[in-house]
Amino acid sequence: MAQEPDPWVEALKAREPEAVRKLWDEFSGPVRRYLLGMLRHPADAEDLAQETLVRLLQHAGDFRGGASLKTYLFQIAHNLALNHLASAPARRESYTGELPEWKASPEPGAFERVAAGQEARRVRAALETLPPQQRAVVILRAWEELSFKEIARALGLAEGTAKAHYFFALRNLRRRMEEPDGP
Repeated sequence: MAQEPDPWVEALKAREPEAVRKLWDEFSGPVRRYLLGMLRHPADAEDLAQETLVRLLQHAGDFRGGASLKTYLFQIAHNLALNHLASAPARRESYTGELPEWKASPEPGAFERVAAGQEARRVRAALETLPPQQRAVVILRAWEELSFKEIARALGLAEGTAKAHYFFALRNLRRRMEEPDGP
């Protein structure tokens, strides 16, 4: 049985301005966060976020609906990030701003905010040491709350492989966080 075409996807294929605006409003934030986590450089993340959305529009006709539009966008963003990491000279500059919160606590006091900031810096430093695939899986799972099935589609992996990357990433993060002179 043929699946009904999504009117929004059809509008994107036609490059209707309202559909493009909705795409940008809905997905630019998550794509930027993902790319910032992967690249650790705000200007590069911003450039590639825009490139991701442009590429989606250029190739909207190739989208067949086998995955969600969000997954398709993260697949494009991931490929751009890996290409950038492979071709860009090693950068020493890292993002020092705040990372998305893993879990928000209700109205923390000053001590809790300072402790949370220090912990976020340690987590960010540990995350930066992970291989790109492990870092990608953690970012998509923890920050963007994608399922392992969606992560697998976005990264071009088997679902079991995505789960394995996540398991090893968490193990590596835990190990680095427990090191006395760790991040």
